[in-house]
Amino acid sequence: MSARDSRINWAKLLILLGMGVYLTQLIISGNLSNYINQRFGWLAYVGAGIFFLLALVSLWGRIKPSFHAHQHYRIGWDIVLIAAFPLALALLIPSRSLGIEAINGGISLRPVGVGNAATFARSPLDRNILDWLREYSRAAPAEFNDQPVDVIGFVYREPVHAADEFMVSRFTMSCCVADAFPIGMPARADAIDAVTVGSWVRVQGRLNAANFAGELLPVIVVETLEQVDEPDQPYLYP
Repeated sequence: MSARDSRINWAKLLILLGMGVYLTQLIISGNLSNYINQRFGWLAYVGAGIFFLLALVSLWGRIKPSFHAHQHYRIGWDIVLIAAFPLALALLIPSRSLGIEAINGGISLRPVGVGNAATFARSPLDRNILDWLREYSRAAPAEFNDQPVDVIGFVYREPVHAADEFMVSRFTMSCCVADAFPIGMPARADAIDAVTVGSWVRVQGRLNAANFAGELLPVIVVETLEQVDEPDQPYLYP
């Protein structure tokens, strides 16, 4: 084996180990949920196992040079660099959930992208933003008047919103961040200027059908607006 092939094989081994360690770190730290739906978490376990297995095969090739004699292909540095690029990005970019900076084009005031799954007769105070939008699609806005609301989300505002208007928002995730979709509930609060846009808040109040950005919608009349930490699980799952 040439010195070039030896260096490439060591690089390949390090990349495979690095990917296995990275996936394992995501699993242990809980940051895996920043990227994929919880129900697909098992794929990360399988992926980490495959990377470690391939690293062992590569290491065996280093221990038993004759093993490489049976290989009918050779990879170059171009392939190594392409394979290393995702790992480099993963190490350089801190793991975090999607926030307001990921919203492009605004948040729909209607349950676009929200499935029609049943809310299993949850009481109003047990509903999250996703549950409420599903309910909104089933009845006229006035039918929700005076229902109590207690939800957590981040503050989102647009230029068309009045001084006391905002959206309490979350991202839904069906599979992974590639299909994440921002949803939100219209709200009105006198103290909204005291809260930073993009910060996480707990909103408590009651619904009232009212004009919001030119549409008749159930709007939260905020009674309590409390800034909170980002939830351990920031996404909602359709």
